[in-house]
Amino acid sequence: MPLCGFNPKMLTGLTMLAQGLYEQAIKRSAEDAVPIERAFEIEVEEMNIFLTKLDETYYEELRPKNNVKDAMEKLIGWLAFYPKK
Repeated sequence: MPLCGFNPKMLTGLTMLAQGLYEQAIKRSAEDAVPIERAFEIEVEEMNIFLTKLDETYYEELRPKNNVKDAMEKLIGWLAFYPKK
């Protein structure tokens, strides 16, 4: 049981994230001929870059100009259009 407020979508999202991370690490391992452990590390490093950008977008661009609700809604919109690989 999570220690914070709980919404089932959060657990679903984390499950999907873990599955996607695992699948991408397998793909990178095969394509780049690197061990799965290294491929996983690379994917986590790239995820950290993305999460940093997400954090910066929220706190530096969205939150100063909007209330929390509007900033979160705009962040969700930003995520929908964030460039995909």
